[in-house]
Amino acid sequence: MSILIVEDNQVSAKIIEVHLQKNDYETMVAPTAKRALEYLVSSPHIELIISDIVMPEMDGLQLLGKIKERPEWRDIPVIMCSSLADLETVKKAVKAGCRNYLIKPIERRDLLKKVHDALKQNRAVLSNKKEVITRLGLNEETYEEVVGAFFSMVSDKIIQLEKQMAGGAESEMGAGISQLHENAIYFGADRLKDVVEKLSSSERHIETEIGDSEHLLLIKELRLVQNALEQHESRVKKRELPKLKKSRSPKKSKKPTGNREKR
Repeated sequence: MSILIVEDNQVSAKIIEVHLQKNDYETMVAPTAKRALEYLVSSPHIELIISDIVMPEMDGLQLLGKIKERPEWRDIPVIMCSSLADLETVKKAVKAGCRNYLIKPIERRDLLKKVHDALKQNRAVLSNKKEVITRLGLNEETYEEVVGAFFSMVSDKIIQLEKQMAGGAESEMGAGISQLHENAIYFGADRLKDVVEKLSSSERHIETEIGDSEHLLLIKELRLVQNALEQHESRVKKRELPKLKKSRSPKKSKKPTGNREKR
């Protein structure tokens, strides 16, 4: 999960970035709204946007409008920052879909509170391991097996959808959508489940007529799930590595303790 900072003032951008990183948030910084849009396309893990309003070429309100046009971005919370404290600017930001507003220069305490409040409204990508194991009645070994299977399925679907969007593969989403929905429920991936249900409830034939915007929204949620599962796999491997090294470490040979000859 990353927070995207959109700020043309390098000093302000650095101050915001430092405050967030000190509180264990991952950050990305875009000096322009155009660069921010490029990051949104290439980085599906952005979960919050903090943007200045007054910027050259494209201002923060225009950026907010672009974000709300895209189905895969419109639910990302946005915090607007500006030295413009007039009521009309605030009204425009709220009307455009801004959840929170900060007046510059930004105070650390206000920033962290707004970030916490904005992220609190986001649902988790997956349920935690303990909750899934308890709810499904699994043991540790079985849980790791099903995580691996779900990861492979999600990765395959991402590749399939990307090829489909590029025109290089025919759609075979019917059965895949059903399985994604089932597995999303198993793992508490409510965001993915909601997207799949939205596609399934469409009156169109989802096997052949999913629009590009819906493809992008599904790909985004699949990548978030993929990243969460990948992080879990990485943590498991890190825990197993010391055990593996310990089991492979050669035993120290004992020195002979024969009695020395006395002269």
